[in-house]
Amino acid sequence: MNELIKITKNKNNEQVVSARELHKILGVKTRFAEWWIQNSRLLIEHEDFEGVVTTAPYNPKFPDKVQQLQDYAVTADNAKHLAMQSQTKKSREIRDYFIACEKELKLQQLPMTLDQQIAAIATGYGSVKQELVEVQDKVTDLTERFGLPATNAAILNNTRNIHIIRFLGGKDSKAYHELGRKVFSEFGRDFKDNFGVPRYDAIPLSQYDEAIAYTKSWQPSYNTMISIRDTNMQMEFD
Repeated sequence: MNELIKITKNKNNEQVVSARELHKILGVKTRFAEWWIQNSRLLIEHEDFEGVVTTAPYNPKFPDKVQQLQDYAVTADNAKHLAMQSQTKKSREIRDYFIACEKELKLQQLPMTLDQQIAAIATGYGSVKQELVEVQDKVTDLTERFGLPATNAAILNNTRNIHIIRFLGGKDSKAYHELGRKVFSEFGRDFKDNFGVPRYDAIPLSQYDEAIAYTKSWQPSYNTMISIRDTNMQMEFD
């Protein structure tokens, strides 16, 4: 719908128009002050209209020289009546325009259906969603570059300790005390070679589950397993 006259909102959130602009668009032949006095007798100030002061050039050729003009912010509903009272060729057109604006405003104020709410969210927050995706991508990139978060690294380290100590026969075993450092070092070399990292917590988060699975399934070399068995058997004989 093309704008016929500028409609704004007052402090009460009511639609209002400039009385001077309305007078001009109506094409009223009488002067504005006379037209206003004649047609606003039944209007109540501070309810149907508010007095405002505007400025305009004395002469369009000299826009820097301005004058103050008395104007009135009239509610759209009363502006509709003023238009019809003026009885010009534009009166009905302006009246119909105000009615159309009222209908459009009422439609905007109707509660939306669920589908409309979803559509509004999808449209209004599309850019926000895209920004969230971009942030998530950046976080993922940083995580990939800087390794595991502290919590994940601690879980991986604990999984390694439990698994290797079990192979050694527990913390009370002779193999744990004599071969523990060797077995832990062997695991470390195998782990770093497999994942191509300098230390456990340097693996990307995307490989965390794989690292846990690898740790749980890791086994010492054959010779190391023989050494563990023989060392623990010596403890039994001792």
